[in-house]
Amino acid sequence: MTNEYNPHILGFLCNWCCYTAADSAGVGRYQYPPNLRVIRIMCTGRLDPSFPLEGLVGGADGIFVGGCHPGECHYQDGNYHALVSASLVHEMLDRLGIVRERFLIDWASAAEGPNFVKIITAFTEQIRKLGPLGQAEKIDQRDLRRQLSEAAYAARGRKLRTGLINASREMMKSRDFSRPAIAALVKDKCGKVLQEISAGGSIGR
Repeated sequence: MTNEYNPHILGFLCNWCCYTAADSAGVGRYQYPPNLRVIRIMCTGRLDPSFPLEGLVGGADGIFVGGCHPGECHYQDGNYHALVSASLVHEMLDRLGIVRERFLIDWASAAEGPNFVKIITAFTEQIRKLGPLGQAEKIDQRDLRRQLSEAAYAARGRKLRTGLINASREMMKSRDFSRPAIAALVKDKCGKVLQEISAGGSIGR
């Protein structure tokens, strides 16, 4: 008998790559933690930034987004745009005082069942160490979930969406798909709106 905490992890997996990798891992009987609950999406580019935030509101301790390797997207550049949305999620988590490692976006092709297992196993262990949402943050869980709900609402707002579109356009124009460059674009295009929202009390403490 063990008192080891078993985290709740929600995964958004691309139909064409990561979901198929998860399926092949199951068929191949690869062992990995059973903590992941999967939502299949056609492309990570369809991931709305409000979804991971709402997943945390709904009881998840960690959120995983898995797709095709950059340059191999079934829809050409969907996973690049997913990186922009993911960067906004990380920025909002930072502003809420939530450990950003609770949210991960990574890649596994359809043929990479073992790689999927490796990613999920490592992420599950990471979330297990962090504990339930609020524990590592030393913030009341109810307060965090209330603020996350407000953040999810803000993420659906027109101003933030316009900022994301502009960040994506700049990314495609520059062809710099590195995560630091994308994070800088999101801060540039969405930072002012996020500041306005924070000042209005819709996000942050």
